Amino acid sequence: MNNFKELRLQDISNGALSNAVNEVEPTLDLTSPALKVLNSFTQKDPLRAHYGTTIVDALKQTSSCCSDFILVVDNEDKLLGITSSADLQSSKIMILAQRLNLHRDEITLHDVMTPLGNLAGVSLQSISYACIGDALQTMEHQGMMFLLVTSAKQEICGLISAREIAKKLHIPVNINPIANGFSEVLQQVDHPH
Repeated sequence: MNNFKELRLQDISNGALSNAVNEVEPTLDLTSPALKVLNSFTQKDPLRAHYGTTIVDALKQTSSCCSDFILVVDNEDKLLGITSSADLQSSKIMILAQRLNLHRDEITLHDVMTPLGNLAGVSLQSISYACIGDALQTMEHQGMMFLLVTSAKQEICGLISAREIAKKLHIPVNINPIANGFSEVLQQVDHPH
């Protein structure tokens, strides 16, 4: 221990504790960088669940992991779609259960997810130059609640959620899904959002 020196001690008998610095997160608005609302999968592993998971079990997972969304995957962990915790609790579940002639507890993520084919992605490079308003405008124009973000290797590396933007900015978000086929048009007519 000859290579080290002893530190000088101080009197601590008064026992005064330092106040923790409360870092206030800067207020976000539509002109803030879009990266501020990006859920980066390289920084935090997203919640994933098998497509056969019931919505009851999925809700337990979103609650325990404090996640607003679930990536729905197959047996090989390939992304099939996305669903939000809000969708899992919405009235659409009961309508879907009636239409499929199932009990609410039998509805699975596969039944309620937004399929990958109905989603779109933008490059991480584009997002790095964009503001939150740009991302929200894109989602509103495309009728999507989620905007997937891709890496230079075309891998999905994150997502932006319209609900999360609404929550963080305290603004209403009105996104009307765009029907991708005749059956979806009929579903929208029978049960508008």
